[in-house]
Amino acid sequence: MIEKSKVIIRPMKDGEQKEIVKVGKRAFKLMESLFVGTPKLAMVADYNGKIVGSIMYKYINTKNKKVIYIDEAFVDPNYSGLGVGKLLYNKTFDYLWEQGCDVMTALVKDDNVSSWKLFMNNNFKRVSCYEIIKQLGFAGFIKQYFKTPFPFTIGMDFYMTNKKNNVKEKSNTTIEIISFFLANIILLLPLWIKYFNKGYNVVICVLLAYVTVLSIFIGSRYIGNIISKTKGKFRVNNGGSFLTLLLSFWGNAFLMNANWYPEKYEKTKIFKKKLAIPELIKWAIFIILPFISFNWISSSYWNTIGQLSTSYLFLMVIPIYPFESLGGGRIYNYNKWLWLLIFIVTILELVLVFNLTS
Repeated sequence: MIEKSKVIIRPMKDGEQKEIVKVGKRAFKLMESLFVGTPKLAMVADYNGKIVGSIMYKYINTKNKKVIYIDEAFVDPNYSGLGVGKLLYNKTFDYLWEQGCDVMTALVKDDNVSSWKLFMNNNFKRVSCYEIIKQLGFAGFIKQYFKTPFPFTIGMDFYMTNKKNNVKEKSNTTIEIISFFLANIILLLPLWIKYFNKGYNVVICVLLAYVTVLSIFIGSRYIGNIISKTKGKFRVNNGGSFLTLLLSFWGNAFLMNANWYPEKYEKTKIFKKKLAIPELIKWAIFIILPFISFNWISSSYWNTIGQLSTSYLFLMVIPIYPFESLGGGRIYNYNKWLWLLIFIVTILELVLVFNLTS
């Protein structure tokens, strides 16, 4: 335990940048630690002269509003769960409001409940791209999009708060489902244009196959939610859209992630199992799809489904950022040996499918 009275939240001093980066790299896992940059502006949690946490931020102002983007927020693993994070977030946001800030924004990974709960306890809300434009204007949205990791943050949600506290959270399931299909179809426009050279019928066939795969992707997760008896709401992660668009220029149909997220998270083995069940069901369906597509049914529609399901199958079992939100992360967190088994089966499947189609 620590004496909270000795934890001081203060602005970063010159010369502390390297120490902050070291703490950040200890706080984040594997790939995520590589993205911890040197801060220009930051608040730190100082405990007896030692930096045990930090929030990095930067100004991305609009014409009429002073906007601060929360770039990184972390606590030294040795001090996590001791109340340092709560104090750091609360005091930092109070300080930033005092500096005349009008709006604060952030990007947070979908299942990183320890982080987004602290944001939401400070009046941040998950928002849609429409809400960002409504709050900051189109120019402000473009600044947020290109001056933050927003274009490449697969599986992350955009959070926002303002002084007036009138930010509208995205919570309508029907709208989110429609947004999921529209976003994935529109972002693959370069790919559809390429298919137009092969004929109108080919475009329709590929598009229908893609919609089918998207439906299976979210439908299997929904079935898993029912089986695991987990109450949840459907939500599209709005991070990573530019990556989807960019890859479509090279003929890759990389999808924007969406899931049925639980209303309440728990730190128990049983709950980790509940999160893993929908991903296991989704994986089981996608492991069968290539055999159906390439062996049992011969048509362009099913061949396209086979190609898409094969590529997604591999991405679904990667348990590290930035692909963990596609399913592999939840399975790995539940049972590492089970994850290893499905990883081996997936690789064998991909080798077999390659031999069958070559």
